Amino acid sequence: MERSERKMLSDEAISESSDMKCPEVLMDKEMSIKNHRICITKANLGPANPRAPETIYWIIKSTKWNVSERAAREMLCSNCGHYWKTKFIDDCMKKYEQVTPPEVDPSWVDTGDAGGYCDEWDIPCTASRTCDTWEPGGPITAALVGMGEIEEEDD
Repeated sequence: MERSERKMLSDEAISESSDMKCPEVLMDKEMSIKNHRICITKANLGPANPRAPETIYWIIKSTKWNVSERAAREMLCSNCGHYWKTKFIDDCMKKYEQVTPPEVDPSWVDTGDAGGYCDEWDIPCTASRTCDTWEPGGPITAALVGMGEIEEEDD
């Protein structure tokens, strides 16, 4: 039985060895574009321009999550429980060409953020965006994994 991606990333974060293969989506630009488009459609990934007010986007999120607009604006990929920000992920993202937002959707703006990896949607993720499946508890770092704070999800 194959180990889950989350378990392998957890093991890598603890060991900090370099013998593990990067998540496939970080190596395959076409897969990244495809997975981004799926997340945009199914989970309202956005906003298209995190540096613009995008008021309608955030009002929709606040209604969905039953929080204030201000609170919704703080529920970002950068602090999501699916967002991996480890040295291993950073190294993978530097090693392989990453998708730029305009290639996902022409209305999207490249924020220039270093980003991380979302294990929920299997995408490289810009820290300043969010989606409907945001969960508390992130970012996932080597420190959280080492303290046993990250659990493997059921398949």
